[in-house]
Amino acid sequence: MSRGIERGSIFLGEDDYLDFQKRIGVWLNKSGAKCLAWSLMPNHFHFLVLRGERPLSELMHHAMTGYAINFNLRHRRAGHLFQNRYKAIICDLEEYFLEVAPYIHLNPLRARLVQDLDGLAAYKWCGHSAAINGVEDGILNRDSLLCHFGGSDGEAVAKYMQVMRAKAEEMRLKDLSGGGLLRSLNGKRAVLKAFRARGKVLSDQRILGEGDFVAAVLRAAGEAMQKVKKSRAEVLAAVETATGIAREDILRRTRERGPASARAIYCYLCREAAGGSAVELTGELGITQSAVSKLASKGRILAERMKIVI
Repeated sequence: MSRGIERGSIFLGEDDYLDFQKRIGVWLNKSGAKCLAWSLMPNHFHFLVLRGERPLSELMHHAMTGYAINFNLRHRRAGHLFQNRYKAIICDLEEYFLEVAPYIHLNPLRARLVQDLDGLAAYKWCGHSAAINGVEDGILNRDSLLCHFGGSDGEAVAKYMQVMRAKAEEMRLKDLSGGGLLRSLNGKRAVLKAFRARGKVLSDQRILGEGDFVAAVLRAAGEAMQKVKKSRAEVLAAVETATGIAREDILRRTRERGPASARAIYCYLCREAAGGSAVELTGELGITQSAVSKLASKGRILAERMKIVI
């Protein structure tokens, strides 16, 4: 999920929605990720994504950066478009999934962009229509969504609509417009009470799941951070040894195949093994952030081919 800077609009017309929709679809395919729910709103968006082989950060970075550049050109503006880096919440439990997916698809109704579920079915910038009608929208992986609601297609759509009607009625009665995902979940006391009765708790605002699951994710993240803490100098030395290209040739701008390939591997490993930012690498290599991203993508392929691991 992400919002426009100062809660400003990030979609001003159909061309904007179509542009972002296409970019997300392209990068979902490239990353191997599956989208189980999505909605685009005038000033923010929500996605429920089952990540693929490539990191979610890569998908969102490319889609958001490319879109922001085009948006600024299209509307003759300058500066940041999004408020900050997208916010991601790890989701574990089936029960939480059955809360989050309808929450995302009900966003247009919650914001009163549509009047009812019939209007929501016609709202083009949300996965609900594809879920119930089976019309491909380029983003929603319909099978991956509906398998959580039933076996056959008809049964799954009926159960999904049953949940959507119940949530829409709950919204109407309790006036749950506004507020973020976590506040909305916290506000549903009956649901959380049932979770707690089974020993299931909302343990961390970045992670939706049981206490053991949350602890395991946080522990793995801590171990990963310790594992990747390497300096760019260490990465540079490792690339120099693995490729046989001198470090000064790796850092200088050239189209020679050897140094260019080593530089691509260096960019990739800096991002993966040293937590280096694109900004740091642009300063060091004298290239744009877009060029850094392209080199890192190329470097990943080369590093895997050459089996370079540090």
